Amino acid sequence: MRVTGVSEPRPGKPNEDLLAHRGDVVVVLDGCGVPDSLGGEVRRGCRHGVPWYVRSLAAELLARAGNPAETLPDALAGAIETVTAAHRDGCDLSNVDTPACTVTMLRQRDDVLDHLVLSDSSVVFDRRGAGHGIEVVCDERIAAVRLPGPPIALDSPARAERDRAGSAARSAQLNRPGGFWVAATDPAAAREALTGTTPVTGIDGVLLATDGATRLVEFGELSWPALLDLAAADPAELVRRTRAAEGADPTAIRFPRGKQYDDATAAWCTFD
Repeated sequence: MRVTGVSEPRPGKPNEDLLAHRGDVVVVLDGCGVPDSLGGEVRRGCRHGVPWYVRSLAAELLARAGNPAETLPDALAGAIETVTAAHRDGCDLSNVDTPACTVTMLRQRDDVLDHLVLSDSSVVFDRRGAGHGIEVVCDERIAAVRLPGPPIALDSPARAERDRAGSAARSAQLNRPGGFWVAATDPAAAREALTGTTPVTGIDGVLLATDGATRLVEFGELSWPALLDLAAADPAELVRRTRAAEGADPTAIRFPRGKQYDDATAAWCTFD
């Protein structure tokens, strides 16, 4: 497996994303942030923070998934359990806003690829060279708890109220049946991930990306084929173009979203 990628924080903030690659395993994590309007209100109950959580989880995932006999859900469950134990003392892990993240993983085992997706990051298979098009794997259950309504400017007084209501709605459905799932403190979340095994033959490449790196598709600025072509050529250019689109819409009216900028991470994988 050959991996080229980029992980860039939003301007002026620590990176809550992470790209990690070891041998034939690549992991892309997206730390669960909060809307800009609520940044000063959220108390996570953890003295370590989101960047620590994603780094710790990634290290465990690489170590466990490097064993081809261990399934990716088992690797994720074990990693969550180990990281939870590492900060149970001194941190309030019952807090619904305790550090958490989305997870995407890809592993090559000889002539097959194992993948895992938990929450709304994406694994995208490019099979256009073999005439089979593109397959996007993304767990979109979180979309069911997004509040409807017209766009509200990020700097509007009404925005914080809507974001507060949306945050409460998400908290009520987080990591429970009928809701949506992320990696946090409960190893059972690993059983909710989307998984699969795919032959390497006929695959031109695979993209692992956080939602901050696929915003140009969400914005309608790029199609999936165009985004894959850009990621294959230069992942850093993908992020640069995303930043330009975010910067051109500072109030999030043209492209409705929770934050003007988001951490953006993309890994482009090819295979012998």
